Amino acid sequence: MPQAAAKLGRNRKLLDGGQFKPVFSQKKSIHGRYFGIHVARNHLNHPRLGMAVSKKVSKKAVQRNRIKRQIRESFRLCQDNLVPMDCVVVSKTGCADQENRMLRTELDGLWSRANEKCEKF
Repeated sequence: MPQAAAKLGRNRKLLDGGQFKPVFSQKKSIHGRYFGIHVARNHLNHPRLGMAVSKKVSKKAVQRNRIKRQIRESFRLCQDNLVPMDCVVVSKTGCADQENRMLRTELDGLWSRANEKCEKF
């Protein structure tokens, strides 16, 4: 496994609102049952990840953190196959009730669809 895929470093994350805003303004998104992914091409040589898991999904921080761990791990494993883009994953209500396996299956499908959408532009 390449060294870059072994870790999700700080340079692979969207960290503040200023980095999230251009992704939402592009209005390119892919939706599944439990997640929506907003995407925008970036001028770096790697994809970056941002997450939005609100209290509407679950009032319990433990549940929200579990969802974020699943998103990060799925992205970490798929990042070498993605074009340079910024992705913001927004969780939907109901995803806190699902098993990790179900969440990862949906995310894996959404990454490939997001990749196809960004390759067009």
